[in-house]
Amino acid sequence: YDKVGAKKKKVMKYSSLSLPKDKLFTWDEVGHFFKGQYILMHSVIFRTKMLRECGIKLPEHTFYVDNLFVFEPLPYVKNMYYLDVDFYRYYIGRVDQSVNESVMISRIDQQIKVNKIMIDYFIEHQAQIKKTKRLCQYMKNFLEIVTTVSSVLLIRSDTEENLEKKEELWQYIKEKDKALYRWLRHGIMGSAMNLPGKGGRKFSVNAYHIAQKIYKFN
Repeated sequence: YDKVGAKKKKVMKYSSLSLPKDKLFTWDEVGHFFKGQYILMHSVIFRTKMLRECGIKLPEHTFYVDNLFVFEPLPYVKNMYYLDVDFYRYYIGRVDQSVNESVMISRIDQQIKVNKIMIDYFIEHQAQIKKTKRLCQYMKNFLEIVTTVSSVLLIRSDTEENLEKKEELWQYIKEKDKALYRWLRHGIMGSAMNLPGKGGRKFSVNAYHIAQKIYKFN
């Protein structure tokens, strides 16, 4: 990550604690992923044949579908190989960039749309997903971070309309799958995003700013 105005560059690494290096491996050999450590679109290559087999279809005219691209194929991934190289240089921090915070807030409905598609996909495929413990853990953790981003952007916008959208998003999860809702809602991130009152929302935003500094995202 090469952020405008930042002196240091952030290199995303997946240590041997997360992914074995220089060998073919399966989900059973995948280790622990730390918060902020996720497999994003610019660090992954899927076999084209596998993408066709899983039938992924990204919604048109929609931003943030990269989250779907690195989420929906995962239950179909059987073998992986990790190359510890700087594969892609990602420039961030430009004011007109789609992942810029102010731009994301202006397009928050598209972020919510993608978030809900991910929720629906996980719920519809969870019988298959839960057969593989590490796969299930990873997909739930990734769903957690996307839902956290949606929530904090809605809080950051500081409008009644968007605060209502945040409540609606969490209610959507609850109505779809109560067990998933409890896992997301009562985790560290879910609890931080749902603190009551202005003071609670201020704490949520401050926690988000700390994470920004640590992980160097926009």
